[in-house]
Amino acid sequence: MIVAIMVSRLTLASRPKSRCCGVLSRRTGLVADDTHAVGHDYQRDSQEMKTFARQNTPDRKASTPAPGGPDAGLDHASVISSLLEAVVVVSARRGIRVANPAALELLELDARHLDLGGGLAGVLSFTDAEGSPLTPGSYPDRMVVRTGRPVSGMIVGYILPSRRRLHLKCNAVLVDGSDDDDPTIAVSIRDITEKQASWRRLAYAAHHDLMTGLLNRTAALTRLHAALTERPHDDGPPRSLAVMFIDLDHMKRVNDTLGHADGDRALIAVARRLHSLTPPPGFVGRLGGDEFIAVIDSDDRDEVEWISRTIHQSLAEPVDIRGQGFVISASVGLVRVPGDDDRSAADLIRDADEAMYAAKMAGGGRTVDFDSIGRDGLRSIGA
Repeated sequence: MIVAIMVSRLTLASRPKSRCCGVLSRRTGLVADDTHAVGHDYQRDSQEMKTFARQNTPDRKASTPAPGGPDAGLDHASVISSLLEAVVVVSARRGIRVANPAALELLELDARHLDLGGGLAGVLSFTDAEGSPLTPGSYPDRMVVRTGRPVSGMIVGYILPSRRRLHLKCNAVLVDGSDDDDPTIAVSIRDITEKQASWRRLAYAAHHDLMTGLLNRTAALTRLHAALTERPHDDGPPRSLAVMFIDLDHMKRVNDTLGHADGDRALIAVARRLHSLTPPPGFVGRLGGDEFIAVIDSDDRDEVEWISRTIHQSLAEPVDIRGQGFVISASVGLVRVPGDDDRSAADLIRDADEAMYAAKMAGGGRTVDFDSIGRDGLRSIGA
């Protein structure tokens, strides 16, 4: 099986004409036998890629343009060497057979990587998008051979010999199946490492409060909704949850004394304490300002009460800001959510907010359980 692998940079660079044959320098590329390097413009369609690969596959007369034909005088090796586009030809029996300069640079290859056998899997360490190693059958060249269908938009990780990790986007197509034992596959690969990093940064910003690193309001409510609808049953009713609405007391005094920049540092310190006290799969989110939500995944009422007490004990420890210690207490509204409770995430936030307000009216620094007082009792506290 012969595979052409191309990593597109979509740009051209002027280089002197040179035939890609023998073992060439890092400047001019590598091949394992007398052949022209395989080229491919990333945006060509699959039929053009097939034709181009056939023209440049070893031991084919088509690799030399016909005299007087439309490609007369065209040196494919020079064209490919001048592209800032990685090109590798791989055979299942011999491994990598051709590598142009861009491939050598991007994939960190040299003559030691030629003729090792095993197709792509025998030379390149691909992983899935999460970083787990791909099985040999999951490499794009093997997938085309196994399924008979093109592979489009496959994202893989590539661990360089230097151990740096790249993200690559692969497209693969069969270009010659005349040899059942050794079909020819063309695989184009784009380096999308920076694009993936940008996407991850945007995704993080969309779901997290950038100051504290906690889930933001939208993400926290979405996560709460998912927790309500996806609770495990364990052959019985769904597991119980507890929702805490946490409002920090006297933050205005901190901001007025220290300024908002140091007030933000205090919020960050509190957020870290809340996060450390909430066992997974529970979570903490910042609703805005000095308001937080904590969701406890537990059927154990005693555990929920212990977490509530621990939060107050932790906040009783002064937060050090510029050498000054500030104690930041919290008013907490607690709502227990049994397995058969049909309240929505918005309903639970509303009830926990009312319980928090009752705690605030009682002087703060305490937890009020919504279910122990009831809505009528909460209204009487606020009257």
